[in-house]
Formats: sequence, C-alpha cells, structure tokens
Amino acid sequence: MGELTSTAKKIMEMFRYFRVKKCEYLSIRLIRSRQHLWKDIEEEEFNQALENLIEMGYIEKIENPEGWKLLEAGDDNLKQLNLHF
Repeated sequence: MGELTSTAKKIMEMFRYFRVKKCEYLSIRLIRSRQHLWKDIEEEEFNQALENLIEMGYIEKIENPEGWKLLEAGDDNLKQLNLHF
C-alpha cells in the first residue's frame, strides 16, 4: 500500500481528534466544524484523499448520517501514525 498524502493524514487526524474508534463514524458536520484545517486544500485534492483512504480500506463512506466509518485497517494505521493536530 502507498504512503498517505498530507491531506489523507489530515483526514485521519480528524478521526483521532474526535476520538473515533474502529466501526464508529466521522460525520461531515464534524469535518466542517474544523474548516480552518482545509482552507489551503482544494476540494478535488480532499476528495482524492478520501478515495485513496477508501481504496486502502481505512474508511468507508456512509449515507446516514453522511460521513465515513473507520475500518479496522484505518484504526490500526491511526495507532502507528505520528500525527500532529
């Protein structure tokens, strides 16, 4: 598997910041509450990072509530990453 981009790392930081554990979800509402983190990131870059995380099996898109579910691989990755929020 490839290395995470800086945008993908920021997304994963959000899971850690909001203390989302395996099989729990991060809503779009929570991500929007931290808009200052995304001010320098284009929407296309953000969406590509989400797609990469989904392809890597770290997260899964959910519809209700709209957001992303943290999968086991993503939880394991969070435990290994040296993230700075």
